[in-house]
Amino acid sequence: ELTLSHGVCKESCSAFATISFMLCGLHGDQTGSSRAGELALLLLDISHAKEYESNVRNFVSTTQSWTDPLRLTIKRKFSSYEIGMQTGAIDDAMYSAAGCCYYQFFCGIELPILEKDCRRFIKQMSEYKQTLAKDRVTILLQVALNLMGKSNNPLELTGEAMIQSQFIEECPKQMKCGFYILSSWLAYLFGEYKLASLAVSNRMEAEKTTHKKLEWVGFTLFYDCLIYLASARRKQNSLTSDISGKSKMSGFYPTALMKKLVDYTQCNNQHRLLLVEAEVAYSKGEYNVAIEKYDSAIVAAEVVGILHEQAICNERAGDFFLAHGNIKRATSHYGHAIDLYHRWGAQAKVDHLCKQIPL
Repeated sequence: ELTLSHGVCKESCSAFATISFMLCGLHGDQTGSSRAGELALLLLDISHAKEYESNVRNFVSTTQSWTDPLRLTIKRKFSSYEIGMQTGAIDDAMYSAAGCCYYQFFCGIELPILEKDCRRFIKQMSEYKQTLAKDRVTILLQVALNLMGKSNNPLELTGEAMIQSQFIEECPKQMKCGFYILSSWLAYLFGEYKLASLAVSNRMEAEKTTHKKLEWVGFTLFYDCLIYLASARRKQNSLTSDISGKSKMSGFYPTALMKKLVDYTQCNNQHRLLLVEAEVAYSKGEYNVAIEKYDSAIVAAEVVGILHEQAICNERAGDFFLAHGNIKRATSHYGHAIDLYHRWGAQAKVDHLCKQIPL
């Protein structure tokens, strides 16, 4: 408002970058967000506001992640981190570092690499007393450790990096939402759909008092859809059934929501839509449609190169063919899933899948 009333100043680029960030996402105004981001970068260039460059590039990179390939965002976040360290904008540098770690996770970067980067940034965040950024990355580190088999229980975020019960009690509400997203994802990955649904319900309750939902460029919605469909099928109810024992997701239409997500960025989400469509077809008993969608999802996931989602597509296809008595195809898909989880570094998931599949 001050910029519009009195003209541009150095701080204007940061203001427009913040607006861009607040508007982005499925629940925002993507067109307005993109425009505000463009203005922020233009004003940054014109004003030579080096002291705000890390802040601006960090926020705008988040906006751009909705429309550009996710791997570009890793580079942009790391660049923002480096600029912040060079200019003394430590808060922005550490926030960018945390974002870099999360986008590595979204992209399926090998877990040993993610673990190494998380540890490096956590050490730096501790040195600069950046508690919030450190706590964000600590959650992710414990997720990686759980997946790698370096914790007693892969479903509980308790181990070397953190204690789950203590974290939930002490963390801010926005971070608590992130905790529940990752908890629901872990539970889904290990086939504990009731636990996953409970975590989704807890997150939705926490979101009522937050200013912005953590959408994580479609990650949250995608796994909400998969959890919803798996829970409904497990209960042998209709697709409008209750996702958890606590609250009904009225008006929750997985395919329609995923299509909206693909409208923003097909390259990051086409495989996700295809997998959701396959799971819907499976639940409806549409055998041939399900086969076509599973096959297409696997190919699309391979193209985008997200290892753990390639693995999930194959695992879900394995479940489908096993349920329909096609042992040969089920074995093939499970074998591919195990190989992909192994390449990702998720030894705990490899062990879990080898124990669970009755082949």
